[in-house]
Amino acid sequence: MESAVLLAWVALVLLALGFAGLLRQVTVLTRGQAGRTGTSTPASGSPRSTRDLVGFRLPAHGELAGLVEPGAHRTVVAFVSPGCSSCALTLTGLSDVPDVRDGSVALVAVSTGSCDPALDNLAGTGRCLPQGRDLLEQLHVPATPYLMAVDGGGTIVAAALPDRDTDLTAWVRGTRGSIRLTEEQG
Repeated sequence: MESAVLLAWVALVLLALGFAGLLRQVTVLTRGQAGRTGTSTPASGSPRSTRDLVGFRLPAHGELAGLVEPGAHRTVVAFVSPGCSSCALTLTGLSDVPDVRDGSVALVAVSTGSCDPALDNLAGTGRCLPQGRDLLEQLHVPATPYLMAVDGGGTIVAAALPDRDTDLTAWVRGTRGSIRLTEEQG
């Protein structure tokens, strides 16, 4: 009888902990949705999604600072994964953009793994940061390929989740000056 009561108490404690964890997840998801609609701001002051990062200034030191090409007026950062065919197409398309080819826009690829496949697609027009999964997580990148444009001061001015129909030349040229988000696709 005593062991049954003890077992019941243990089960109640585990259920209470599980319920508390579930409530926490629901609260986080609810706040995330409210932040997207503009009705709430993050309590910690830090961005919660890539949408919140447009207008965010990257730190001057550390891993995130390495995303900005020194001396460039603008840098396009492409987040990619090895073996991702759409990532390869995006990098090839970016390396063909006239602004990237002539060096007026710097190109940085951040790979979740090795840079070997990415460097093949960059065609000498940019550099690659390997093992960059932590950078994707810090910036809340939803999927690969993903594009961000960063101005010379380190401020994220545009973000996009490209698809095969995305006009990369128009996107790169459209990132001059104004802050905009092109992440939404349905």
